Amino acid sequence: MRRYHLQNFDALDFSNRIGLGLTIAFALFLLVLLLKLLMPWLLVLGAFYGVWYLWQRHRRFQEKLYQCFYELLQSNQGRISVIDFAMAAQVTGPRARAFLDARAKDFFAEFEPSTQGDIFYTFRTPQAASQFTSKFLSKTRDPRTRFPL
Repeated sequence: MRRYHLQNFDALDFSNRIGLGLTIAFALFLLVLLLKLLMPWLLVLGAFYGVWYLWQRHRRFQEKLYQCFYELLQSNQGRISVIDFAMAAQVTGPRARAFLDARAKDFFAEFEPSTQGDIFYTFRTPQAASQFTSKFLSKTRDPRTRFPL
């Protein structure tokens, strides 16, 4: 029969390991307790961040739409079709139409149907308005009066 010899038992090493284990267990307990107390606040902060992020993303998208809208207004002398705007802004047709309808209400646009059945939104730009005003004043001047109407 063989006898197994126990190695020298080091009490100091054993107590160090027990102390380390208890310290880790206590740290984990405090972490769980802290998370339990802070979880509602973390959820609220996460929700606020999510709402802020979505709002910023929406604002950037709206800025892109307005930028495309104003560029098309300048390049097309105030005439925009839904398909032109949808392609320039890279949005769907219904979204482009809704945006142009809202801008038509804002800026009192006129609608022109084309021969193909498309609708052009005609906005009066400052250049077009000044040209219209000068043409209107030249036609309505009365030579007998000193002041134009």
